[in-house]
Amino acid sequence: MTDVICPECDGQQVAKNGKSKKGEQRYICKDDTCGGKSFKLEYTYNGWEVGIDEQIISLRTGDKGIREIARELGVSKQKVQETLKELQHQIDCLCKGCQ
Repeated sequence: MTDVICPECDGQQVAKNGKSKKGEQRYICKDDTCGGKSFKLEYTYNGWEVGIDEQIISLRTGDKGIREIARELGVSKQKVQETLKELQHQIDCLCKGCQ
């Protein structure tokens, strides 16, 4: 175990989990509440950062457009669109009772 903290659950039961193709260290959370999520301390692409989906939603509710959000967060327009589409699907499921 290392001194790394899981960005999802803030758990301290984290272990090394190999390296990416670029040689970046990967970690895995061993905490029961997290479900064994794998993560890196720093991501090359901002779209994989923890919390980016919440930032996209927050900026969208603030009346910002898709291109503006993508530029501000340093992610692709496709990432913004996919996040918003997934959110809409979740809302539809809550309203209509998805099966």
